[in-house]
Amino acid sequence: MIQLRRTAALAAAAAVLLVSGCAQVPEGAGSDPKDPWESFNRQSFAFNQKFDSIVLRPIAKGYAWAVPQVVRDSIGNVFVNLGEPANILNNSLQGKGEGALVSLFRLMINTTLGVGGLFDVAGTAANQPERSEDFGQTLAVWGVGSGPYFVIPFVGPSSVRDSVGLAAGYFSEPMTYAENDWIEWGLWGLKVVSLRDQMMPATDLLKGAVDPYLMAREAYLANRNNAVYDGNPPLELLEDAFPEDPMEGEEEVPAEPASAAAPAS
Repeated sequence: MIQLRRTAALAAAAAVLLVSGCAQVPEGAGSDPKDPWESFNRQSFAFNQKFDSIVLRPIAKGYAWAVPQVVRDSIGNVFVNLGEPANILNNSLQGKGEGALVSLFRLMINTTLGVGGLFDVAGTAANQPERSEDFGQTLAVWGVGSGPYFVIPFVGPSSVRDSVGLAAGYFSEPMTYAENDWIEWGLWGLKVVSLRDQMMPATDLLKGAVDPYLMAREAYLANRNNAVYDGNPPLELLEDAFPEDPMEGEEEVPAEPASAAAPAS
């Protein structure tokens, strides 16, 4: 019964935000092949922006004000450590043996010497930074196409492929298997607030953008492409803005010489 009331309250809040966060859709929306659902995505983006401004951002600001930076860093380290099992699995599924071993090493060292992940001993002392890999990247390595860009309500920018990866990634998080629901959702809530605090500088850049939706979309797609190729994405050849002269390449036909004057009769 309590769960039903929570779901109803969440649905009601979503409806209010959706109505108040309606966005104007520009003419020609959906013409971009990578974003055919732009009309829906803009509405979802406006909804998320409204939800963020009313709920997430104020909570994250209060969190940053009340909790010292060193403590916030340690909380962030804990969630990174909790993500190491997924890194181990996805590095293995992608055939990255070294990455899987590094992730296993980080999990063991930071869980023990790092006091449950509060301190990134493996990264600072052993010089082994996180080898972050998720299910969306794994699907990409397996040859699954990105699919259309997709803005998920309450979640944010994604794609069809990454949406599947997010669903699979949920089951790789240790927090998912907490026996107590309050502990599970409390940890998920703290993780969301911690991530929102870390993203504050990046999201603040959207305020000055002429079109925040386009800026967020292009940043997301570029970042995901960079992650899939481990920082070395293939170069994309841009179309020539100046088409070749249609006459270029054709051999020039020399003009016929002027005919000689006819001999006098």
